[in-house]
Amino acid sequence: MTEYIALQDEDLIVLLANNDNKAFETLYQRYAGNLYHHAYSRFPVPHLVEDMLQEIFINLYKKRHTLTDVKNIKAYLYGAMRNRIFNEIRNSLIHEEHHQHIQTAKSSETEITYDVKVLEKRLAQALDKLTERSKEVFLLSRQANLSNKEIAERLGITVKAVEKHMGKALQVMRSEFKDYGMVLALLVVLHQIKT
Repeated sequence: MTEYIALQDEDLIVLLANNDNKAFETLYQRYAGNLYHHAYSRFPVPHLVEDMLQEIFINLYKKRHTLTDVKNIKAYLYGAMRNRIFNEIRNSLIHEEHHQHIQTAKSSETEITYDVKVLEKRLAQALDKLTERSKEVFLLSRQANLSNKEIAERLGITVKAVEKHMGKALQVMRSEFKDYGMVLALLVVLHQIKT
């Protein structure tokens, strides 16, 4: 195992693509601890962070044969964690808002569905305020779960340009959702998680 520790990430990815389990174990030992602390500092729920971490490495193993195109495994793992945190916060936010709404207003299922539709409509309106490129960058980041580097490669632009478009998109989102404190917090958290 000691010889694996000396290998670069790129070499470990190649070995992993060839079903080398020691390469996988080495990548896990190299990144799992820091990835856990990174996620915990942004989403301090230990059992959920552990679940997210496990899911990320299971997916890494499942995708091992297609990872040879990944240039930076660290960025890939942190990007995956960023997206899992986003999903957990979004799910928690929806659950919390619906739970409070049911408890205080004893709302019907129809009202809950309406609330979700209102938020979806508000998001669609916010997206319409973006330029086509900023909208494209934002959706590739949030829906396709691509890192800034992957977006830059896909669109044929620089990483700096991707960051500029994401900055504009997040500025619009902050403005549009300023009366939704948790949504704004979510956007700020996501913007702070670097890949």
